[in-house]
Amino acid sequence: MKQILVNRNTELETGGKDLINTVEVRNLTEQARQNKLAVLEGALTVENWLSKMISHFFFSQNDDKKVIFDEMVINSDWCSFAAKRKLLLYIINKEKLLHGSEKEKFDAELRKVMSLRNAFAHGKLSSDGNAVWLSYFDGSPHKQELTDQYLTDVESRLQSAWECCIELAQKMGAIKSVKAVAPNCTIPTH
Repeated sequence: MKQILVNRNTELETGGKDLINTVEVRNLTEQARQNKLAVLEGALTVENWLSKMISHFFFSQNDDKKVIFDEMVINSDWCSFAAKRKLLLYIINKEKLLHGSEKEKFDAELRKVMSLRNAFAHGKLSSDGNAVWLSYFDGSPHKQELTDQYLTDVESRLQSAWECCIELAQKMGAIKSVKAVAPNCTIPTH
């Protein structure tokens, strides 16, 4: 299959150095781009669960209206992750599906996934050949070094949000049971 070559939105940071090992920069940023794709895939997996639960709430059976609803509303460009989160929280409150700290944890997990998704989707990668940073805006400018520990934390956050979605989907009756296997959102390190 053909690989499309595009501007990959990565900058070299000289940091006052005269020489930069461009091969090392390329290797580091290529791994960072793969991690970026894994984060976006993980966030999309969580968003797809939100869609499934919302759709189930309105149409618990598979019928033509459910398909139309999914196509016209849930999968439309104006039904963002944030809109789905708010709609699902309304359903949670209306149906009394989660309470207290359980509901707060669920919302916090979704907010964090949204924040990570936005940072990786809209942020800019940079490298000096020794490290890679993600620069993004989330209320204010941020610059995060993509260390193994940070990526492990991101992976854990995506896993936790996914598990919260599975539990809620089971509670709603949107799914019957799920094998205890996480989605393939592992973020490779080195």
